[in-house]
Amino acid sequence: MGYVLCMGACFACKKPFSFNPNKVPSIRVDGMKREVCESCIRLANPRRKANGLDEIVIRDGAYEPMPEEELVI
Repeated sequence: MGYVLCMGACFACKKPFSFNPNKVPSIRVDGMKREVCESCIRLANPRRKANGLDEIVIRDGAYEPMPEEELVI
């Protein structure tokens, strides 16, 4: 059994980070999903709440490796 961990640049801060591609929070930009790092989500949530928007939920395992069997291509 193996594991999968994706690497990418956060859409917000542009810093590289690793994530579970099935669970990472993302935003749509020009119709494409763009992943967002945990730090940026945690910074955005208080502002979203203050503006009456729902906070972005960070799913368990969003920034952890996932079993290779769960990978959908």
